[in-house]
Amino acid sequence: MTMVQTLLWLGVTIAILGLAIWRDSIPRQNGKAHWFSWKPVLMIASVVVIVLIVHILNVLGIETGRGR
Repeated sequence: MTMVQTLLWLGVTIAILGLAIWRDSIPRQNGKAHWFSWKPVLMIASVVVIVLIVHILNVLGIETGRGR
């Protein structure tokens, strides 16, 4: 992936992460159960953000893994 594509996907993923944080923080009304849990979306988006940041660092020439 190029740097532009990586930054585009990083922006999209951060937007999804923000949406998941916002939706997960809404309190329940009168004990009603939610039909959809946003916690898995929040966790997956967090991992994808970390992977994309590591990819950006690798594209910039910073070695993030073990150099064997």
